[in-house]
Amino acid sequence: MGLTRGVRTGTPFGSFQSCTLASGQSAGRISATQVTPGSWRRAGHLRLERPSQQRHDSLMAARCYGAGCRMMSSSTAAHGLERLPDKVQVRTGPIGRLSKVLEPRTSDHITTRVGSSFGGNHSLEWMHSPRNVLLVVKRGDQAANAAASKIAQYLKALHPESNLIVEDADVFAQMQNRFPKLLSFSPAEKPLLARKVDFIVTLGGDGTILHASSLFDDAPVPPVLSFSMGTLGFLLPFHIGAFEHALQELISGKASLLLRMRLQMSVHGPDGQELPRRSHKQQVHLMNEVALHRGREPHLTMIDAFVDGRHLTQAISDGLIIATPTGSTAYSLSAGGPIVHPSAQSLVLTPICPRSLSFRSVILPSDSTVQLKISKTSRSPAELTVDGQDLGVLSPGEYLQVAMSPYPIPCVNRSSATLGPHAAARSKEPTLLDDATESNGARRAQQEHRPLSSASHSEREDDDWVRDINTLLKFNASFGKGALENPLDDTAGAAMSK
Repeated sequence: MGLTRGVRTGTPFGSFQSCTLASGQSAGRISATQVTPGSWRRAGHLRLERPSQQRHDSLMAARCYGAGCRMMSSSTAAHGLERLPDKVQVRTGPIGRLSKVLEPRTSDHITTRVGSSFGGNHSLEWMHSPRNVLLVVKRGDQAANAAASKIAQYLKALHPESNLIVEDADVFAQMQNRFPKLLSFSPAEKPLLARKVDFIVTLGGDGTILHASSLFDDAPVPPVLSFSMGTLGFLLPFHIGAFEHALQELISGKASLLLRMRLQMSVHGPDGQELPRRSHKQQVHLMNEVALHRGREPHLTMIDAFVDGRHLTQAISDGLIIATPTGSTAYSLSAGGPIVHPSAQSLVLTPICPRSLSFRSVILPSDSTVQLKISKTSRSPAELTVDGQDLGVLSPGEYLQVAMSPYPIPCVNRSSATLGPHAAARSKEPTLLDDATESNGARRAQQEHRPLSSASHSEREDDDWVRDINTLLKFNASFGKGALENPLDDTAGAAMSK
């Protein structure tokens, strides 16, 4: 096996005592402790010798993650995430009216019953203090790297029992000397994340959360605490300036969770047999959408859509999208699809540039199973993308099958105590007792309103969806002067200037 190929696949070399590097006319014998990333790249071939059992535990191993390599003891290479304690159990239950009919549930993972029509907000209670934290950092973003160091320093000082896990090699290289409990993982160790990680901290944009979801693409996802690095997004409830309080609220069990529905997708051949795609897995769980698109093909695709085994329609179009409620404000919205509240669990079927004026988006119940089959008479295949990642091409006769996943994304909600630098702007938002038509949202005289019953108030106090579609999408905004201005711009600018 070629050396560069071995490094790229993360193959551990810690089980060998020494190796002979052959490059051109020269060859040299070096021990494993003398190997550097440069020498790995320069070598053309390896001849590996097995060590004696006595020296096995003292060797060094080279492993590669992403774009960089690091050296680690063979004991760490052999165990890695395996030596961490398993994640602790959590008790979750619905908040609001459903809490009167549904009892809280204690488990080591968070799931949703397939076919449930309501995700909604859920309470979170740790059975023991969480210990294993996965930091998912936007790659190549220095601000995110610096924030990761601050969060690690905070956890080390206030929660020294915490074990930090990172994926990116650059982040690991910057932090490993200061944080001895910092761990990284190889692609082969990814299945261990679902068993070991108590909660996730993401630093970046909405795409960073999608990447975090892909790390658990066939397993339960732990709670996700998402921080914005200066920009706003539907999946970024916290500003990085409020990370200390947000982390403390989560660790102490005072946070609530919004269970964002995911989909599970599989690809099948003409005979119905499941086909693994580029992910090398038959089942893929996704957060936003799965799309079939004609790509660079000049001809429209012909796709037959089936719902629960019954033929719905044949779409002649650029493609079709099946989105989650969370994904309804992404690609599906750009294609003319509806906006769906993330608590209303459903599947959204949206056409992409259909050759029909009557093909509109369809919202399907969460217990539906949808098949999209490339018609045998289609003049072009279709590219398959999942959450923006290319998973190959479907040929005529092949089809994908999509249904609700039992593994949602438990996103930590923002409470009034963790609003961060945008709190001032949010406090100016009109309420039921305000005159929303006035420019400053001035409160009307209280005597004009009768006392409101508790049923009039939302039981999802931490739900930012209404605010988000107004501030981020400019929902139903007119073209009048100032109508498209972001009410958070002033506070956001002030926060960034600091």
